[in-house]
Amino acid sequence: MSFQDFPDQSQAIELLQRSLERGRLGHAYLLAGHQLEELESIARTLAKTLNCRQPRRQNDRAVDCCDTCPNCQRIEQSNHPDVHWVRPESKSRIISVGQMRELMQEINLKPNEANYKLAVLVGADRLNIQAANAFLKTLEEPPPRSVLILLTTEPQRLLETILSRCLRLNFAGNGTRPPAPRRAGMVAGFQ
Repeated sequence: MSFQDFPDQSQAIELLQRSLERGRLGHAYLLAGHQLEELESIARTLAKTLNCRQPRRQNDRAVDCCDTCPNCQRIEQSNHPDVHWVRPESKSRIISVGQMRELMQEINLKPNEANYKLAVLVGADRLNIQAANAFLKTLEEPPPRSVLILLTTEPQRLLETILSRCLRLNFAGNGTRPPAPRRAGMVAGFQ
């Protein structure tokens, strides 16, 4: 999938592509929406775009993936060494401090074969308090050439200190508008 495969999310996708085009890539994104599966697809597309060998370009910067090169295919199949996924585990469905420590160890290494290292936290609202606190240092001082992507259907469950360190993109379901912003300073989908 490429960004053009998300027509119902055109407003948030356009904001993301504009930041890519301008070379203003954030170090951490919070993708919030109604369906984790769709957010995972969007995060995967961002990972492919950042590491694509033949991206669609605007102003000489990658704004979408080709979806066919070896990097895109490996990311799509979840077997690229520079793209790491963390999901809630155990019966309690939480993301543990052990998972976060392992992720932070991986993300602090230089990319193996791609331009960027990416870490995607699926269900970031499921971080337990110890895991969230351990993750804060990485959010405050991210390694170079890395992007952290947090996915959630319940952003209100995340610690305020985590929310404040991420650029937030709201993905509404079925083309509906995202809920009104809670905090001052939100500009067209970013918080």
